[in-house]
Amino acid sequence: MRKDTVRLTFDFPSNLHTFLKMAAAKEGVSMRAYIVDSLMHKMDHEDKVDLDKDAFRKELAKMTKKDAKLMKDLSVR
Repeated sequence: MRKDTVRLTFDFPSNLHTFLKMAAAKEGVSMRAYIVDSLMHKMDHEDKVDLDKDAFRKELAKMTKKDAKLMKDLSVR
């Protein structure tokens, strides 16, 4: 694992996995990108979260663009 990332592991309902995969495919992105984008959207609308959103978005965009092809290839398998 790269030093600038962390791995998150969580249980996800199998019936929602199919929905997630279809939703990501509809957007033309990997499931990883779909989840990250969804979390960012939720965090943008949370008043309680006090983050430097611009800096976070820049880093997230860099990471997402850098790994986009690999993540898309992996999500197809």
